[in-house]
Amino acid sequence: MDKLDQLMGRAQKRLEYIMANLNDLTDGNDKNNNFDMFKDNLEELQSIRDDIKDRVEKVRDLQGQRIAAWTKEVSGMNDKDMRKLTNDQIDKAKADFDGLDKQMREIGGDANDLTGLLDDLKKYFASSFSSDSVNAAKERIEKAKASARDMVKDVDALRDTLYKTRQDNAIS
Repeated sequence: MDKLDQLMGRAQKRLEYIMANLNDLTDGNDKNNNFDMFKDNLEELQSIRDDIKDRVEKVRDLQGQRIAAWTKEVSGMNDKDMRKLTNDQIDKAKADFDGLDKQMREIGGDANDLTGLLDDLKKYFASSFSSDSVNAAKERIEKAKASARDMVKDVDALRDTLYKTRQDNAIS
């Protein structure tokens, strides 16, 4: 989970850079090659996104293995009350992870939409980059910036959930 949290932090930072690049582009300020920086930041974001997807799949696999091993261990218990108590803990762990997994899936879907929009902007500007093309795309740029801001908030909430999960597991 720590690796996942670090990757999400890197993605958030890259989104902040992309929003700054888009702000500079819409302000007509490309003296620092903001379009090139936008392309580089988008490429890095897409790479981080791929790493996050891989990490999430690994976390899901590990959680499945952990629950399966725990369930097998419980099935060997002789005391019914202890078995029920432990099964209740397993059910809670499953429910907690299912909630976290739902949050990750929703953010993943939103990330796909956002990176698709950003990639479309990159392609559009690559074919015709001028102040007129920037003005023509302002509505799409504003939509991308709003989506990026929402994504940063959603990732903050997910990272808070991960932190709380680590804290709860440290106590247990």
